[in-house]
Amino acid sequence: MKVIIVCLNSKYVHASLSPWCLLAGVREFSENTYDTLVMESTINGDIRDFSEKIINEKPDVVAFSCYIWNIKKTLEICSLIKSSYDCKIVLGGPEVAYRPKDMLEKYEFTDFVLSGEGEWTFPDFLDNINGDLSSVSGLTYRKDGDIVTIPEKEYTESPPSPFSEEFFENLKGRITYIETARGCPYRCAFCLSGRCSPLRFFDISRVKDDIIRLSQSGTQTVKFVDRTFNANAQRANEILLFIKENYGKSIPEGVCFHFEIAGDILKDSTLEILSSMPQGAVQLEIGMQSFNEETLRMINRRTDTKMLIDNIKKLISFENMHIHIDLIAGLTGENLESFRESFNTGYSLKAHMLQMGFLKLLHGADMRENKEKYPCTFNDEPPYEVISTPWLSADEIKMLKNCEDALDRLYNSGRFLLTLEYLTEKVGILPFDIFNSFGNSVDGNQMRLSDYSEKLYTFFCDKCDKEILREKILCDLLCCSASVQIPDVLKIRDPLYKKVKKHFIEKVDKNIKIAILYSKNQVFAVNQTDKKDLHNRYEGRIYDISGIEDTM
Repeated sequence: MKVIIVCLNSKYVHASLSPWCLLAGVREFSENTYDTLVMESTINGDIRDFSEKIINEKPDVVAFSCYIWNIKKTLEICSLIKSSYDCKIVLGGPEVAYRPKDMLEKYEFTDFVLSGEGEWTFPDFLDNINGDLSSVSGLTYRKDGDIVTIPEKEYTESPPSPFSEEFFENLKGRITYIETARGCPYRCAFCLSGRCSPLRFFDISRVKDDIIRLSQSGTQTVKFVDRTFNANAQRANEILLFIKENYGKSIPEGVCFHFEIAGDILKDSTLEILSSMPQGAVQLEIGMQSFNEETLRMINRRTDTKMLIDNIKKLISFENMHIHIDLIAGLTGENLESFRESFNTGYSLKAHMLQMGFLKLLHGADMRENKEKYPCTFNDEPPYEVISTPWLSADEIKMLKNCEDALDRLYNSGRFLLTLEYLTEKVGILPFDIFNSFGNSVDGNQMRLSDYSEKLYTFFCDKCDKEILREKILCDLLCCSASVQIPDVLKIRDPLYKKVKKHFIEKVDKNIKIAILYSKNQVFAVNQTDKKDLHNRYEGRIYDISGIEDTM
C-alpha cells in the first residue's frame, strides 16, 4: 500500500515536525510494511501543481496534518485530489481533532479523521483500513450512513524519534523543531496544550542525541515545541547545561536554541545557567498574556506577576540572549484601559520583542466551547480571531490592530529604539499612547522606510523638541540599515558634514556613516559592517565635534 503524509508549512523556512512523527510511528508500530513518503509544500505554493505531484505518486492513502494556518489550502488540495483520483484521505492535527464529526459532515472528500497522538493512531489505522476499524483509537469514520467516533487512548511512553535520514535530507538548513515533552501543566482557556494529554517527558538520552544531530544539520535555529520548557526545572537545567557544555564543540557555534518558558516559575538555578550561556546560543519566549490579575484568573492562567516581572528583568540584564514576551488582546475581562496598563508594564521591561497578539478561538479550547463563560464574537474563518468582546468593541480592536502594526515597525523591528527612548523617557509620552496614536494615523498603510520615518517625524515634531527628534530618527536609521534613504525632512545642508565625513573615512573606517548632532555639538558614527546586536542594530558611537575640528 502506498501512503503519502502531507503537511503545508506557513513558510518554506519552517520544517514541520508532524509528518515525520507520523512516518516514525508507521515504521515503529505498524504490523505491516508500507511504501510511505512525506511530501511538504507551503500555503503560498501552487496547490494545483502540488495536488498533481501527489496524484502522480498513485497513493492509496493520503494523510494531512492540519493547523489553523494551513487548513483552508489543505482542504482545497483534498478536494482537487478526490475530484480526479480515487484514494483514501485522512485528516489529523489540532485543527480537526476536536471536530471530527463536523469535518466528515461538511467535506464529503474527507474519508477519515484521526484524533490523539498520531505516532500510535496512524499506524493502527493503516493496519486496519481494510478490516475492522472499530478498534482504532481516536478514529472518526462513516459506517452505514452514520458517523462513528472511537474514543482516544492515553499514552505514557516516549514516541519514536522523527529524525530519520529522509528528514535531514529534506531539512536543507531550514528552521527545525524538537519536542522533548508532551502536554502542559497549565489549562489556559484559550489554549489546547493542557487538554492534549497529561504532561510527560521523553527519554533524556534520546533528547541529547537529537540535539546534537539537529545542531549539526546545517540549521541555524532549533525550536523546542515544549509548551512550558521549564515545567520541570531539574530537567530543563540538564538540557541547558548539555547545550552549554557542548557549544562550540559537537554543537557548532552560531546555532540558536529557542525555548518557550513560564517566566514566573524560573528557579534561581536555571537563571544562573542562563546567565552563563554563550552569546546568542539561546532565545526565550515568555507568554505573559496579561498583567490583569482578574483576567488571568478568569482564563485559568496561574501567574505570579511580580515574580514574572523580576525574572524577565534578570534575563534581559544578562545581555546574552534574545527575550521575546507576549501579550494577548481580547481576553476575558480586559478592557482598553486594562490592556493599556498591561502593555505599558510589558514595554517597561525592555525585552527585545514585545509581541501583541489577538485572541484566537481555537476548536477544542474552553473559550470556544464555553460561550457563556467566555462571551465574544470572532471570525468564522481561520485563525478565528476575536472581533469584539463585552469589554472591547470592534472599533477598539481595530484600533489595537493599528497599534500592533506600529509596535512591530517601530520597536520589534529594532529600527527606532533611540527615538522611542527619547519620546518615553525624556518627553514622557506613555508607550501605549505612542504606538496607538501613531499607528492609527498610519492606519496600516504600507510605505518605504524613508517615508515611514518622515511620517514619524512630522507626527511627533510638535509634541517635543523637533531638532532632537530629528537627530534621534536619523541616528536610528544609521543603526538599522546600510541602504535606507534619508528623507529630506531629516537632512541639513551644511558644508561641515562633508568635512567631518571625510575625516572619519580617512581616520577611522571607510565604511562608516555619520550624523552631526547639532543639539549637542557631537558626531554620531556607525560602522555598518559590524555585527548587529540582539535588537538587530549596528552600534553607534558618539564623538565630540570640537575635537574633530581641531584635526581637520
